[in-house]
Amino acid sequence: MLYAWVAGVKRPPLAKGEKTVCRDCGSQLTAVIPVENVRHWRHKGKDCDPWSEPEGPWHLGWKEAFDVSCREIGLVDQVTGERHRADILCGGGTARATVVELQHSTISEDERNSREQFYQQAHRMFWLVHIHNEASFAGYNFRFSLDFQSRLFNLNGKKFAAMRWAGRSQQFIEKWKRATAHVFFEYEGHIFYLASPKVTSQLGVQLKRGEFALSYLTRDEFIRSVLWLE
Repeated sequence: MLYAWVAGVKRPPLAKGEKTVCRDCGSQLTAVIPVENVRHWRHKGKDCDPWSEPEGPWHLGWKEAFDVSCREIGLVDQVTGERHRADILCGGGTARATVVELQHSTISEDERNSREQFYQQAHRMFWLVHIHNEASFAGYNFRFSLDFQSRLFNLNGKKFAAMRWAGRSQQFIEKWKRATAHVFFEYEGHIFYLASPKVTSQLGVQLKRGEFALSYLTRDEFIRSVLWLE
């Protein structure tokens, strides 16, 4: 985790070996100050969020785009006691509460489903999926798939384009097409909204396996969407 409470202030660690307590589980946290990666807090035992993953500059950059009060918010299922930490939660406790899950690494469909079921019990949910070329060719495939010229559509003033996945395996794009939460991709600093089945139906377009539709938006437009400002 990148943030913890120290003397009433929520912040990253400042010095190696610094200690505090996790507000979610009561476990001791110790500061880790890596030479090359981002500084973070480590639980004395297991992290109380089993979905926790190593985080780097990409995660930090997006978390810092939102107020510190919205970063790394612990949530508990009051029925089962299941506990997880949302990367970003804006508008918590209101009808406009929105969770943003930042996904840099690969994730199984089962875990994606589990996260959606948990967070969507009381929140609107956005995925922000970082498409890149570390340990995979998803970035290259995505780049060669982009086609905003051939099949264009308009929905309530938003421009969408339908295209085909360029890779031999279509598993990546099909997995995200099946998401029940809103899915956004970030590739080389550009943000794209992946049309959901509801949106594709409104567009009147039939998408075959391996086909998908995107709408381009700026970083600021994405943040404003999270905050319900547009």
